Amino acid sequence: MGFVEGSLGEAKFIGDDIFPKTLLPAAGSDRNLAKSVVAGRESLVALLRRHRALLFRGFDVASADDFERAVEAFEWDAYQFSTSVTTRTKLSDRIYTANESSPQLLINFHQEMPLRKEPPSNIFFYCSEPSPEGGETSIVASDVVVEKMEERLPEVMDKVADVGLIHINKTCSDADADTSAIFNKTWKSFLGTDDKVEAEKRAIETLNCSSVRFFSDGSADLVVGPLNPVVEREGRRAWVVPLLGCTGRIDMVGNEFGDGSAPFPQSALHAYREILAENCVDIKWQKGDVLLVDNFAVQHARRPGKSPRRVLVSMCK
Repeated sequence: MGFVEGSLGEAKFIGDDIFPKTLLPAAGSDRNLAKSVVAGRESLVALLRRHRALLFRGFDVASADDFERAVEAFEWDAYQFSTSVTTRTKLSDRIYTANESSPQLLINFHQEMPLRKEPPSNIFFYCSEPSPEGGETSIVASDVVVEKMEERLPEVMDKVADVGLIHINKTCSDADADTSAIFNKTWKSFLGTDDKVEAEKRAIETLNCSSVRFFSDGSADLVVGPLNPVVEREGRRAWVVPLLGCTGRIDMVGNEFGDGSAPFPQSALHAYREILAENCVDIKWQKGDVLLVDNFAVQHARRPGKSPRRVLVSMCK
């Protein structure tokens, strides 16, 4: 392969494996990332499965087109989606802007569309323009989250394994629509209809919702579950429910035990927040960086930053 291992000061070890694994161009090799991927595709995929995330740094990725060619070199199908509660701009068949909310806002840890029937398998991020201050993309290994939750909250974890968890996301009200908020779409624009019966049908079919609750201010609760928040794939477990929501606003998210007996405990939410903070890696972007994450194995977040910050995204099946 035309890669050598680089060093990222913020990286953490998970057992014997560095997270994320940083790859630089080998001396004398082609700095064209797409060509390097083609030559070492199988080895790179094996590294991704082992390390959960790969950071490509120092390659000549100067444009969205360069980024797209690097994505296509992996030969994964593009992930197609028609609904999103966030504002993104589609730049090509498989390249989008990341969440276009104000870069000053925190986006909490989450996997991309994890509760849909078929979420994306792998996510690419490309730094077109780093924030002059802050704006890091932070990642945390979802299997580590499960392990630490079981250590600190054994009774809670036993209960969610037994009765499941109900997760509720609230769409914005009519008054908050099309603002700089992270979630800035009403259920009408999000689901593409103003008919409540049709909207609930689409939410169930597309988003894997169990029900939808509509409110007079134009907002709605998208209810998912009961479901087990811990999923296992190929011997690795992952926590897939974004307990804190993505926005940092506690009024935009809800969690309760699947039997309806009680809300998810505040003490457990606090422990969950601590686990994320203790085990995450903040990646300070450099222009031209490409980060590839296994969407099952990794949660990601956006730290508050300043403009200009431009990160592009590609999602794969």
